[in-house]
Amino acid sequence: MALAVLGARLVQVQVLDRETYAALGERQGTAQWELESVRGAILDRNLNLLAVSDNLPTIWADPRLVTDPYQTAAILASVLDVDADVIAERLASDRHFVYVARQVSPEDGLAVQELQLAGVGVRGESSRLRPNGEDFARGLLGATDIDQNPLGGAEKQFTEVLDGTDGREVARIAQSGMPLPRGTELFEPVSHGDDVVLTLHTQMQWVAERSVSEAVRATSAEGGMVVVMQTDTGDVLALAAVARDPETGEVRPVAYNPAYTDAFEPGSVAKSFTIATALEAGLTTPVELHSTPARYTFADKEFIEPYSKPSDQMTTSEILVHSSNIGTIRLAERIGASEMQRSLRSFGFGRLTGADEAPALPGESRGILRAANQWRGTDLATIAFGQGIAITAIQLAAAYNAIANDGVYVTPRLVLGSVGSNGALRPADRVPTRRVLSEQTAQQMQAILAEVVRSGTGKRAAIDGYQVAGKTGTAQKPSPDGGYSAEAYTSSFAGFLPADRPELTVVVVLDEPDEYRAAIVAAPVFAEVAEYALRMLQVSPDA
Repeated sequence: MALAVLGARLVQVQVLDRETYAALGERQGTAQWELESVRGAILDRNLNLLAVSDNLPTIWADPRLVTDPYQTAAILASVLDVDADVIAERLASDRHFVYVARQVSPEDGLAVQELQLAGVGVRGESSRLRPNGEDFARGLLGATDIDQNPLGGAEKQFTEVLDGTDGREVARIAQSGMPLPRGTELFEPVSHGDDVVLTLHTQMQWVAERSVSEAVRATSAEGGMVVVMQTDTGDVLALAAVARDPETGEVRPVAYNPAYTDAFEPGSVAKSFTIATALEAGLTTPVELHSTPARYTFADKEFIEPYSKPSDQMTTSEILVHSSNIGTIRLAERIGASEMQRSLRSFGFGRLTGADEAPALPGESRGILRAANQWRGTDLATIAFGQGIAITAIQLAAAYNAIANDGVYVTPRLVLGSVGSNGALRPADRVPTRRVLSEQTAQQMQAILAEVVRSGTGKRAAIDGYQVAGKTGTAQKPSPDGGYSAEAYTSSFAGFLPADRPELTVVVVLDEPDEYRAAIVAAPVFAEVAEYALRMLQVSPDA
């Protein structure tokens, strides 16, 4: 009878319920480990770290093993920056695992470890570190949450490159839980994320952020932007944007990229493109004299010259040097709406800056440039001097950069490439170019814009030892009730240097400064940022 019972049991275990008991044995005799991948770093053009994965201590607990939740909570609260009641509530849970505090400082993690509290443990957890601080290049870099899920900026835009693939290992283990020699049954290796290399220059970004922040504070402006581009490559070396908190008044970098997303009416910085269009079409020369009266009627509207001018006759060059609205209008009449719209679009207005008109950054704005057949009344006149058109700061930088680059438009570039596990840089696709001006016209414009700084409205943008070319822009902001505000202005300066051998293009935009004249508030910021950039790139002074 015993042998019969034993035989029946063997048949049940080995035949009838074989799969069930095999699976049970498999679970008891094997273990599985997840191998965590590391998210790639974000680097600047010189391979300095901008964002990198780190390992920080996380405090956890098994509430079943905590003898006195309230006393333990009080002890932990004395070390951690967490309220004792919050900790006590977590320790009173009936779960097997709870977080007490995630990603604390190494000092706090060591302090908790030394307490040796029952049921409380410390383990390392992947985190994201910003070596230059959370506010540095905030809009461009973006952020991740505590689990390293991307929330915006480069972290989100390039997450497919930055993200790695976790690995897995399955192995036979002894009864004690130790892995058996040669017991590995499955091994899926970790694939760490690649690094992304941006065109950003860390030191220039610091200076740009500091300079525009100081300008916004000094002028009580609502915000400001600075863009620094390398002339021949289109590399964006700095992209700074700050705003004033409406409640606290604090000025700090913003969490998005207004240089790409926020469009504004440019004002007089747009006159450069009207003059360039007229020169390119052979409709004028730099030295042609024009009648520029103080008042001029166009499309039944009388325009009044807002700026002082040397006489009622000005050359084409002087129209730009002294920022004459009426002189610009008279040149626009020769150009016509169709050619003006075509030329402005060739400079990049009304279109996205990415290759094939793709957005370079999420949310990038095209600005506003209506088709020529939609222009009515005074549109030709106002667009010629920067009203009735809306552009972004990066569009403005790229357009002035085309003049600096002898008439060749270079698409602004934010990424140099990526670095994989072999340490080699995989360059990003080369940015497209197109010719928008002849070399002769571009060099004529370079000379005229240099005169703007030497003797015109841009004198405060001058830098000792270097010839600077650029233009001021002071634009009334559209009013929500229609028309234009008499109190709110956008002040800007766009230019490049050295004027006769350009290396850098810089744009400064201030939103609603108290002192709104761009010659006074925007031009000095340009000079400060550009002078530092010249030193960083070791550009030699003019002979």
